[in-house]
Amino acid sequence: MASRSDRELQEEMQRLMAEIEAGSPPAQSDRTAPSSPAAKPQKPQGLLTQVKANFFLPLWIVAIPWTQEIVDQVFFNGQWNLPLHPRSLDGIPGIFLSAASHSGFIHLISNTIGFLIFSWLILAKSRRDYWITLLIGWIGGGVVCWLLGPSSVHGLSGVVYTLFGYLLVIGWLERRVIPLLISIFVLINYSATLWGVLPTQPMVAWWGHLIGLVLGIIAAFGVYQEPQSKSSGRSA
Repeated sequence: MASRSDRELQEEMQRLMAEIEAGSPPAQSDRTAPSSPAAKPQKPQGLLTQVKANFFLPLWIVAIPWTQEIVDQVFFNGQWNLPLHPRSLDGIPGIFLSAASHSGFIHLISNTIGFLIFSWLILAKSRRDYWITLLIGWIGGGVVCWLLGPSSVHGLSGVVYTLFGYLLVIGWLERRVIPLLISIFVLINYSATLWGVLPTQPMVAWWGHLIGLVLGIIAAFGVYQEPQSKSSGRSA
């Protein structure tokens, strides 16, 4: 007759065989296998590098209309314009290209100043918000102007007003220190920009400015509400 220890050994062997047949992992031995070297965490991007990237980003973007204007003036004597013609098949390319076309260097310089200032202010808060607002102003503004605009238009000012509209309201929506300070700064220093949405100058497409301003406000509400909708994942 098997001793008690023999019976326990047999039961243990049967249990191990049953676990192996069932696909269970074998019990860990006393000797642990040497662990594989842990992957080194990626080094976070330095603050100086991030600041430089954000600083040069608007400069690279504004280089597009500057290149177009230089080529226009040097090779086409100022006749190579890329306007948006509302509700016309010929005007569809202008949805994407009209913001890069200007009627001269004075027109381009005035838009460049506002574009750079407002771009850097948004980038001080969020690079993500900047890209969303920029695309809404550039592409979305082109689509709305093509659908609703009363006449042909070109220039970067609609995008500038989109950035401006975002900056005006984002601080009051988020009520955090940095966005609020930026909105107050823009309101105090650039409130005169609002006159551009009124028909005060016959040769200025004020309606394009107004469309850009409205789109900027919509963009601010969009980027403000989107993080909340993602984070509020409560089950019913």
